[in-house]
Amino acid sequence: MKKEELICYFSGEIGKAVRNISDGFFEDICEIRLRVGRPAAVTLKNSIRYIMPDGNLTYSAETAPKISPEDIKRTFEAVCQYSIHSYQKEISEGFITVKGGHRVGICGTFSGGMIKNISSLNFRAAREIVGCSDELFGQVFGDGLCSLLIAGPPGSGKTTILRDISRKLGKSYRTALIDERGELAAVWNGVPQNDIGTNTDVFDGYNKSDGIMTAVRVMSPQVIICDEIGPDKDIEAVENASYSGVCIIASIHSSSLDELEHKGVKRDIFRNIAILSKTGAPPKIVFSERTDKNA
Repeated sequence: MKKEELICYFSGEIGKAVRNISDGFFEDICEIRLRVGRPAAVTLKNSIRYIMPDGNLTYSAETAPKISPEDIKRTFEAVCQYSIHSYQKEISEGFITVKGGHRVGICGTFSGGMIKNISSLNFRAAREIVGCSDELFGQVFGDGLCSLLIAGPPGSGKTTILRDISRKLGKSYRTALIDERGELAAVWNGVPQNDIGTNTDVFDGYNKSDGIMTAVRVMSPQVIICDEIGPDKDIEAVENASYSGVCIIASIHSSSLDELEHKGVKRDIFRNIAILSKTGAPPKIVFSERTDKNA
């Protein structure tokens, strides 16, 4: 993660504090959270700490300075590039994706289809980790293209692995990347900021079901990649695309094979299923047509 991609959104005293965080610590930050009346918090891999004015991180919430409503207001305006009306759709959905693929979650009072009286902002850092999918990639795609579902709880690395798989497959296959939230390709002014493969076409901002079917109709992909499919409409679009001979690589929030089946996931569509954990353990293949056995 590039430090300058995030610090530009913070101003005033909290801006100085964030800028003072050492580069070494900044590389380990997963989230930066601002909450009105409480200290700015950073989520590291295994802990939560609070930002001191000099940029040091402390475990003590009592000693760290509190975030003011003005801090939230200025930061939110910067995230919206000082044109809040231009981001009404994103605000209504609860997050804005900024340059670099970082996602800013918005929390406040929901009224009239909009979030008002914003009380919290969560900067969730996106990272490219080249090679993070090597082990899984070798297991699944050693004999060529096939469909793959990557399951896991939030924070288990699904998006990061999908991005790396796109980079690999996009070197050799016509790949369509359905990037509804802008986290995979990190498109900025029409140009992907992340390496998602030479032969990858990005459907940026499309909802998954529309993006999948549009990709099938107009780009003749060999493989479609999308993040965090939901029930019903998304799964139906995935199923229809698979009938067209397209391989699907997708992720979903789930922690077990039983949970996937409750969500309506069909094993005849996803010929390989891998489950991630938040512990950093290697992906576990729980279903594979090629081995013809379940875990």
